[in-house]
Amino acid sequence: MRIPVFAPAAFVALALLAPPSWAQEGLGLDLSSETSTPAPTDAQQPGLDMGLDLRESDPKAALLPRFVLLGLETPERAGAQQASVWLKELLRGAMSSGMVTLGATSQEARERLEAGYGAALRCSTATCLAEPAESLDADLLTTARLSLEDAGWTLRAWTYDRDRNVVHEDAVSGRNPKDAAFVKEAAGKLSSRMMMLGRPRAMLKVTVNVPQAVVKVGERILGVGSVEARLPPGTHTLEVSADEYSTVTKTLNLKPGGSEEVDARLEISGPAPEGPEEAVARLSRTSRGEGTPIYKRPAFYSALVGLAAVGAGVVMGLGAKDVEKRAVDADGDGVIDVTRKERLDANSQANLATALLIGGGVATAGSVTWLLVVPSRSEAPAPTSAGTGSAATAVHVVVGGSF
Repeated sequence: MRIPVFAPAAFVALALLAPPSWAQEGLGLDLSSETSTPAPTDAQQPGLDMGLDLRESDPKAALLPRFVLLGLETPERAGAQQASVWLKELLRGAMSSGMVTLGATSQEARERLEAGYGAALRCSTATCLAEPAESLDADLLTTARLSLEDAGWTLRAWTYDRDRNVVHEDAVSGRNPKDAAFVKEAAGKLSSRMMMLGRPRAMLKVTVNVPQAVVKVGERILGVGSVEARLPPGTHTLEVSADEYSTVTKTLNLKPGGSEEVDARLEISGPAPEGPEEAVARLSRTSRGEGTPIYKRPAFYSALVGLAAVGAGVVMGLGAKDVEKRAVDADGDGVIDVTRKERLDANSQANLATALLIGGGVATAGSVTWLLVVPSRSEAPAPTSAGTGSAATAVHVVVGGSF
């Protein structure tokens, strides 16, 4: 049986004319799941669960900014069918910049954010992207939307810079979601954005001698006690504080890719303990009466009262003496020149003057003794027995009264 020559030739021609499978998608790699099944919803797109992990294993990557591509919102069915392809290429574009390291895959991001994932995916402002970035510890966080707008198919990407708390927007338009040039241009845009924002971090290590000390850089709390943290390069203010301890503040100038170590030693706040020399000086001042001004002591005023009483006694005594001098018979008529009442009053005045002189003199002497002697004794060590204490109290009562 002879086989016609044109039959094999026809098969070869068909094989040469048919485009290869990779050309149909316009991409070199497709790791998405089954493409023949109906397109899933945005929250269950296979591209969000892809196993692609481009995180660097190089230790130097630890100082690169952590980047997270949160996901891709695709409201139209045609865009949802290509979501996994777009996610992979956008991620490749960002990582190809060499300026970032992958902080989490889309699957990991969804698991960490849980119920807040949907709202974060549709967010495009710093207000609502700050919390997801903090939860994921992402220095750069990107959300994207592929949709059909008035100008045609458009990809919009919003990248949140946690260091500056700002959002940068990029937009690319194309013919359809399967257009290879469209996808490549969008990936290139995201790569350029990473080149612009990605700055190597600096490693800061703070050693503290107080375990409960709070370590802050600016308004950000790094932790409690000794800590290590990755920080953006630039000038920062470090503050280490703890209750009942002094606060340590230092200005840091962190270099990209560099490291800084700070040894913060906190001291107990309050006045320093009194040394022997200060104690001797204080006792010396007190013994000389320099501790409290003399005009603020009650004994000063009691001494004045005593002096006033002595003065009044002197005046009254002089008056009584004058009456006594006149109590004679100067004209020789046998009658004393003072009346009986004046004589009795003079006797009473003389007795009162004597009392005032004695009382005022005792009060003055006791007050002066209190001012000069008692202050130096009051600083003496406390008695060690009840008997000694009673004797000291008795001396105070006898000498100075209760002034």
